[in-house]
Amino acid sequence: MKLRPARDTVGRETLWKIVSTVSAMVGALIARKLLEVGWNAVRKDGTSKPILDPADRRFSRKDAVLWAVTAGIGVGIARIVSARLAVIGWEAATGTLPPGVEEPVEV
Repeated sequence: MKLRPARDTVGRETLWKIVSTVSAMVGALIARKLLEVGWNAVRKDGTSKPILDPADRRFSRKDAVLWAVTAGIGVGIARIVSARLAVIGWEAATGTLPPGVEEPVEV
C-alpha cells in the first residue's frame, strides 16, 4: 500500500494532537470503568466500592497497593490500545501515517 504525501504539515500535526488526545481520554474512561468492574469482581463482599482518595481512612493499605497495581497495569494497557487505535483510524481516514509515526502499525 502506497501512502500519499502530507500536504499541510502544521494542520496535520494539530489535528493529530486532537485525535490522539480524544482517543486517550476515551481510553481512560473505558479503562476506569473496566477497573471498577474488575475491582468489584475481586472484592466479593459487594460493599467495597473503589475509593480513589488515598487520604480516606476506609481505604486500607492492602487495598491501596492492590488498587495501585491494578490501575497501573490497566491504564498502561489502555494507553497502548488507544494509541494504536488512533494511528489505525488516522491511517484509514487519511491514507497517511500521523505526524511523527515512522512505521505503519501491524495488527
